[in-house]
Amino acid sequence: PLGTVIGTFAGATAAALILRGRSMPDCLAVGSGFGYYSLSSIFITKYRGAELGTIALLSNIIREMFTLLLAPLLAKFAGPLAPIAAGGVTSMDTTLPIIMASSGKQYSVVSLFHGFVLEFTIPFIVTFWCTC
Repeated sequence: PLGTVIGTFAGATAAALILRGRSMPDCLAVGSGFGYYSLSSIFITKYRGAELGTIALLSNIIREMFTLLLAPLLAKFAGPLAPIAAGGVTSMDTTLPIIMASSGKQYSVVSLFHGFVLEFTIPFIVTFWCTC
């Protein structure tokens, strides 16, 4: 989970440097959803408005779709933990079957633990970035 957080924050920071009109905390808040579109979008909408909440929703859905479609390639070229990291919080539910098929059944416990830890942290991290 720590690697997923660090990697996601690195990607969100890069996005903030590229995108005009979006602050670093905005991009980090969107990234902090870790694929949990229903919860993070609500927090972001509450603190930062409907536009950023919608961006968060779409970002998290795209993360999940990316994982579902590319998990076999990620496992093959980046290792068995890559699909778990890419799935974020969804690694414990919707993307778990494709992760197990791509990485192996022995990674199911890792995937469940990863998703649970990220899910627990989302309200705290998203709220932190939204109130910066």
